Amino acid sequence: NLKYSTTSASRTVACFYSSSTFCAGADLSTVYQLSTARQKAGIDKFVFETLSRGMTAPMYCSKPVACSLDGHTIAGGLMLALSCDYISIGKRKPFRIGITGPIVGIPYPLKAVKLVQHQLDPQLAYRVLVDANLYSSNDNDCPIRGERSDTPDELARRWLMMITARPLRAFQTTKQKWWSDMIGLDAADNEQERKEYFDTVTSDECLRA
Repeated sequence: NLKYSTTSASRTVACFYSSSTFCAGADLSTVYQLSTARQKAGIDKFVFETLSRGMTAPMYCSKPVACSLDGHTIAGGLMLALSCDYISIGKRKPFRIGITGPIVGIPYPLKAVKLVQHQLDPQLAYRVLVDANLYSSNDNDCPIRGERSDTPDELARRWLMMITARPLRAFQTTKQKWWSDMIGLDAADNEQERKEYFDTVTSDECLRA
């Protein structure tokens, strides 16, 4: 559901939604299917490689990455947005923002939890992760802080143009430092986390959810 475009000789990246949702392309039903089949290798690959890397890809990109939200931004889509360098939010119509995995017994890996902690106010981050409530983009307690416009795509493009006019190297250095703690998680031995995740999603309680 995403469209990617580059601007100014590919010095920047823009992410726009192409339907009614802004998503990372992952289907939580995949986790359920792998869990019922108790396919640990499949769960490890999908959750800790495909999903975790995909929804945090913008933080690894050396170019400035802007996203435009004008439709439902839920689960992996929220993680993807939080990984971007700039967020514009449409205000023509309200849409839902939040995380739904815990409702159906699917926890988030450590990297996703740390991303929410990193980007949101601590108390709000915990509520988003634990309560799994969906917020309206018009709510005062909307978890995402971004500039709002009736034309969010254009707002994102203007930000990218502003960044492009500056020395890119300075931006890259700042971005690398900002995300250093998150990227450092890649070097951690997460075999224990993978085991705990597998035991959780294959438990009777979670499968019944």
